[in-house]
Amino acid sequence: MGRIDDAIRTLEGIDDETERAMQMAGLISTLFRIKGVVLVITGQLAFDGYAHTASEKPEVELAAFAGDLAPRTILEIMRGQLHAKGSIYQWMIAGIPVRFQNDTVVAHRDLCREFTTPLGVIKLLPIEEITADCILAAVHPEPDPDSHIRAHLLLFNALTEAIHMNWTVLHTLCHRPNYRVGEELAQMRMAAKKKVDELGLARDHVGETSVLPKMAAAPLMVPPSPTTAEAVIRLSADHDAALADELPA
Repeated sequence: MGRIDDAIRTLEGIDDETERAMQMAGLISTLFRIKGVVLVITGQLAFDGYAHTASEKPEVELAAFAGDLAPRTILEIMRGQLHAKGSIYQWMIAGIPVRFQNDTVVAHRDLCREFTTPLGVIKLLPIEEITADCILAAVHPEPDPDSHIRAHLLLFNALTEAIHMNWTVLHTLCHRPNYRVGEELAQMRMAAKKKVDELGLARDHVGETSVLPKMAAAPLMVPPSPTTAEAVIRLSADHDAALADELPA
């Protein structure tokens, strides 16, 4: 119990709320793994992990990847061990909201990435599935600039190799009948590649489909290179002007 209390005090001292949320997810994932439950991070925090971005008000959204996410187990860990405030599926701890889902649909379970935080290993939804969702949301049923920018940033990071993307899987997902955004993927990928070339960043390895290794980070996530980080900041700070000509009409 002492170690858990120390971990919570450590979390409360982290000023960067997105980093605090990531480490919180690591601690929670560790405690549930001890109980035989593997959790996967969903929602905005998973996007932030791949995009190397920070949210103003991050929250930890977790779903059962393996094992039974029983209410009794949730209460034992969240209220009994972590002293969180809440009930069953919604909690607050160290200033970060935590939400649980019984399960989530993961089409390619083997492509979930694992990252190491100081307080435990976290598992993220596949970047391919998050990217496909962003592309769909960017164009259907009408254009959405925010979703377009999110998709662009994920593609940009993948093309600069700040994170590995399985392009074959992404292509397959975007061509599924319930997505039908294959053409949009091609257009957005071309736009992101153009930006990569303009900035003189890493070469695009088209067709890379090797098995993805687990990715460890120090201290929190695998960081982009300084050049890539600068480019991401530029995209985030001035995306309206930079992407205006790429948004759907």
